[in-house]
Amino acid sequence: MRTIKPMPFAILLGLAGCCMALPAVAGDGSDSMRVGDLQYGNGLDPRGWTPLMAPGDEGMSWLHPGQLRTPSGALYPYPYGPPTRPLGGGDWTYWGLLELGYIHVNGDRNAEFFRQYTDWKNGAALGLFALGFDNRKTGGYVEFRGSRLSADDQYYRLRAGRYGSYKIEAFYRDIPHTVSTSAYPVWNGVGSTDLTLPSGLTPGDSTIAAVQQASRDAPRRSIGLTRTREGLSLEGELYRHWIGYASVTNEERNGTRLWGGPMFFSFAFPSTGSPYGGNGGVLETVRPIDFTTTDVNLGLRNVGKLWRFNAVYTGSFFRDHKDHLNYQNPFLITNVVGLPNAGLVTDGQFSLEPDNDYHNLRLELSRELKWHGELSLAAAYGTMRQNDTLLPPVNCTGTLGFAGGPFQQLIPCADWNTTAALSESSAHARIDTGLFDAKLSFHPSSAFGWHADLRYYKEDNKTRYLAYNPLTGQYGYISENGSQGSVVPGEVGIFDNGYYSTSNVQIANIPFGYDDTLFELGVDWNASRDNSFNLVYTFDHNEPKHRERKRLDEQRLKLSWVSKSLGDATLRASIEYADRTGGHYDYDPYEAYYSASLPGYVPADGIAPTAFTVDAMRKYDMSDRKESKARVILLYPLGESSTVSATFYGSRDQYDAQVGRQNTRTTGFTGEWDWQPSPRTNASVYVGAESTHLKFANVADNEAIVGAAGSEDPSLGGPLYPLENYWHDLDNERDYNAGVNFSHDFGRVRLDLGWNYTQSLSKLDYAYASTAALTHPDAAALTPDDAFPNNHYRSSTFSASLGFPVTRSVGVRLFGQYQSGSFLDWHYLGFDDTLVYDHRIYTDEGPQLHYSVTVVGVMLNVKL
Repeated sequence: MRTIKPMPFAILLGLAGCCMALPAVAGDGSDSMRVGDLQYGNGLDPRGWTPLMAPGDEGMSWLHPGQLRTPSGALYPYPYGPPTRPLGGGDWTYWGLLELGYIHVNGDRNAEFFRQYTDWKNGAALGLFALGFDNRKTGGYVEFRGSRLSADDQYYRLRAGRYGSYKIEAFYRDIPHTVSTSAYPVWNGVGSTDLTLPSGLTPGDSTIAAVQQASRDAPRRSIGLTRTREGLSLEGELYRHWIGYASVTNEERNGTRLWGGPMFFSFAFPSTGSPYGGNGGVLETVRPIDFTTTDVNLGLRNVGKLWRFNAVYTGSFFRDHKDHLNYQNPFLITNVVGLPNAGLVTDGQFSLEPDNDYHNLRLELSRELKWHGELSLAAAYGTMRQNDTLLPPVNCTGTLGFAGGPFQQLIPCADWNTTAALSESSAHARIDTGLFDAKLSFHPSSAFGWHADLRYYKEDNKTRYLAYNPLTGQYGYISENGSQGSVVPGEVGIFDNGYYSTSNVQIANIPFGYDDTLFELGVDWNASRDNSFNLVYTFDHNEPKHRERKRLDEQRLKLSWVSKSLGDATLRASIEYADRTGGHYDYDPYEAYYSASLPGYVPADGIAPTAFTVDAMRKYDMSDRKESKARVILLYPLGESSTVSATFYGSRDQYDAQVGRQNTRTTGFTGEWDWQPSPRTNASVYVGAESTHLKFANVADNEAIVGAAGSEDPSLGGPLYPLENYWHDLDNERDYNAGVNFSHDFGRVRLDLGWNYTQSLSKLDYAYASTAALTHPDAAALTPDDAFPNNHYRSSTFSASLGFPVTRSVGVRLFGQYQSGSFLDWHYLGFDDTLVYDHRIYTDEGPQLHYSVTVVGVMLNVKL
């Protein structure tokens, strides 16, 4: 039997210093303070410890031998324990395994879905290196585990300590994430912050044919990133019942991803059939990923006879090492009034994610009460802050806008391409949060119990930024790097008391926030030995800030039933109903943050500003909603070695909205059969299906009257939002999955087989009142009450592994995996012909339509 001896925290810190140079760590999911991911594995072995899965001698249950099932009837897995050997003549034992081998990949090895989270490489691989030391007398232990498929796909984990006294964990891992394997960006400098056009293309003066040729000539690239994570955690007894713990985790993400690059109005005015000859461009670019996130956790807890105390500090610090993305536009910017442009807009600019910090301190206190009761109190304060240096509003040179005529609007870039054009040099963004939670529960008898919970949460947005240029005395921000204002008169994004006095543009950030008060009351009742009920009522009062509603109230009622009266089966069922209502809905609560609220604003043509949106719009989180849910779980044991289980569930949300999200539905089923006749054999079969439905409605505005009489009317059916412009869509999706797993140890040979299948089908139906609802000329060919082509995704994976010993300490494992799949998304149709349509450049062809890949390998296992 292990004896537990306390250890001074100073010695614990000293051990942490000595272990910092070791590789990284292992551990279980029950630890108080964890670092890293809960699961360590890879494409070769998702479980991360399959070669060590030899059944131990403890029997079926971790609790005591002979207990085959959980109280609900599910089978306990056989506990696994690697064979141990004595280390010298003391109390220490050890175990270890080294798995080395060779992997070969054949077929469509660059298929996106095959490579999505695994960096498969041909060649040698470290399947697993595991080593453990255990002292059954003192409770001391040291464990190490690692695997490496490639330089971007590996993990190492170290865990050491003494049970009940202290523990140390550390880890390191690389996780690949492939976004696309069929990208053809036309720009040079992919992965950097400045994308330039190749030779043969001139910024602002390239033909569509030339850009199409540049796209065909571009080399194929893979777009993706690698997450590198490392961490260290400590936990130990400080004094008697006081325990301290600390952890730090650092994650770096490096790579690329697909990104936007608008140059305004390309869809509205194509180069063919338009008097304006095309405009700007919609450009799919590639942005760099170079992030670092550091998470820190510190804690102190005490577990006494009556009182329990816990204090936790959490900090997260995000750093983006690249602050902008500049890209060159190959196409000419023309305008809608036939006047010459003041200058060419050849560059675009994005400001990338800013550095930000997060701090949270949480205190928890609880104590036992009479009648098997407990009182729990929790309070927390958090703050999120971002004060990154701001970039200049534009990166152009020369002049923007129109060069002459009645719409002449010259905008010198020198007045806007400098940080002197900003009202503040940094963001000064801050959001504070506060939480108070009080819970009270009593179980005066074995048949009855109740609990009450009162929770208050506040999110206070203290960010206040006014977009004002002290060089020009103008408010607002140059939109689309000047391209929008060089296409349409007046739509530059700025306001002043002169030419732009009729511009209604956003001039300040909207400090969204909310206060939320939640009360919950629940009752537990054991009606009989075989039937128990739980009823929970929840009232949630939310007060949003600067939103369409100032008050939202939701009442929720949930009834649960657990029954063992159906023979050996266990039935769990629950139904839930919620009703959300609120105060008056203001379709446009944002006027204070637009230039219409400033002195000197003059409505165009003497009328009110064009309506912000239709007054019938209801945002889904602000709308009245009725929600219902149901779930049934049935578990039935078959003899002593088999179990059948099934889950049925469904939910429905009905929104009170003529415009916006109207309803959603989800129904699903999962079924599973498990069989464990002995420690040497186990098998399982599972199947699942889910169907989801979403209905959404909207109305297109009447562009012909924007800025004229009637455009101030927000009503549905009015001149700006006529009923003939009304449309809706129905999004339906069906998902299926199935799998079979079998494993058997024949004594000298172990066989593992597995098959997994996934299928997703989606269909988008649409209907519209008239062609006036369509905003793009090509859309006139659509048929009312029709649908877009179906999308589908299918993937099937079969795996097999055969292991056998060569000597007592050496074994061989042969394995193979065959994966096939198909993919079709109508958004990508036509991309096999060209990635350039009119003034629109796309970079990614989409996932491979059909693929099949085979992975085979051989591993040599050496017991250490």
